[in-house]
Amino acid sequence: MGNDQQKGSYIVRNVRWWILIAVIALVAAACGDGGAATTSAGETPATTAGEAPATTAGEAPATTGAGTGDLAGVELKVWGGSSGTAEDEALTELLNQFNSETGANAVFEPQQDMTTALNTALAGGDPPDVFYVDSNNLPDLADAGALAPIPEGALTEPDDIYPSLREAFTYDGTWYCPPKDFSTLGLVYDPAALEAAGVAVPTTWEELAAAAEALTTDTQAGLAMGVEYPRWGVFLFQAGADLTNPDVSEITLDTPEAREALQFVADQYASGSFVRPSDVDAGWAGEAFGQGKAAMTIEGNWIVGYLDQTFPDKEWAVAELPAGPAGEGTFAFTVCYGVAESAPNPDASWALIEYLTNSEGALAWTSAFNVMPARESVAETWLNDHPELEAFVTGADYAHRWGFAPGFGDVIGVFNEQANAIVDGDATVDDLISETVSAGEDVIS
Repeated sequence: MGNDQQKGSYIVRNVRWWILIAVIALVAAACGDGGAATTSAGETPATTAGEAPATTAGEAPATTGAGTGDLAGVELKVWGGSSGTAEDEALTELLNQFNSETGANAVFEPQQDMTTALNTALAGGDPPDVFYVDSNNLPDLADAGALAPIPEGALTEPDDIYPSLREAFTYDGTWYCPPKDFSTLGLVYDPAALEAAGVAVPTTWEELAAAAEALTTDTQAGLAMGVEYPRWGVFLFQAGADLTNPDVSEITLDTPEAREALQFVADQYASGSFVRPSDVDAGWAGEAFGQGKAAMTIEGNWIVGYLDQTFPDKEWAVAELPAGPAGEGTFAFTVCYGVAESAPNPDASWALIEYLTNSEGALAWTSAFNVMPARESVAETWLNDHPELEAFVTGADYAHRWGFAPGFGDVIGVFNEQANAIVDGDATVDDLISETVSAGEDVIS
């Protein structure tokens, strides 16, 4: 997507307008297929290898694919967001292996503005053969009929993919595309800072609040975290609350559990032990942590590559997020390989996707980066090479998907505005709940 996700977020505008334009354009072109344009629904953090800060990558190991068939001479365009040459080159290497084994000619064409590029291609009836779809964009595309569902038998052992990730790309009971990898949120901390303050790694809300207070000094905040739903939302899960019900047909934010979670977070900012990255002159929480302006942060595994590149001497470790009154909770951020309903060569597109997402392909892709394979069967092998990231992988067992309903970006925007107003002292938790519920009911009513 190429949207500065390592700095935390991006904003969605005019989703329904784009969808209308796309559908009208496709009908006018008499192609007979539904169409849509996709935007990023709400502010979201980096999610996958295609969008997180690039890491130093070696040559990807060889992989084998199943069901490639007779693809000699078939031309395939693959579109995805670009986050740096290292990851672009790694995907190109995998595509070259596919080409060598099948005789196809699959080419990766990274897009600096994936949203606009895909909108235009779908509206013009000329989509790429395979393209990245963020889990939060899936409902808009699926609702407009722009995505092809996964054909029966197209994927090897589909049940091997984490259930939470299959759910992330399921809309109205239909599974549309397999994830290429995933990321979760964990508690990233500076071991030296915790040791100096005599603080143990927190495992509960109470311990988190106490640790953040003890770690806060004149030059260091206890924890830096973006003021946005993709961060605050995990506290809702940990309190037994959620923004919506599972099928996103009802806004469920107006509950005692949600109030408890949101007030807990608000109180930490009010005390000064939690800060926004901008409060300490940092572009995002990873930068604040790398600069030593915060001893802890709640971020995803994309922070690892960023720290390795930008702050190579920075000591860090990661733990699972502290549990709340109802237990554990985190987000699963993920991107899939999608195929348009109007794809010119769907059989070849799905053959390529199978090659990239089967167990061998998943391990080959993620071996070069600090994102995790979406298949449970290769988690242990991956962790043998990335033992320090185990907390991120464990989070997959209780992660909530990042995705809602068509047009939901405005609701997330309202939540974020109100959350920032709380931190600024201009709103209350009740204001946030009231405004967000109202916005949400407008979208899903």
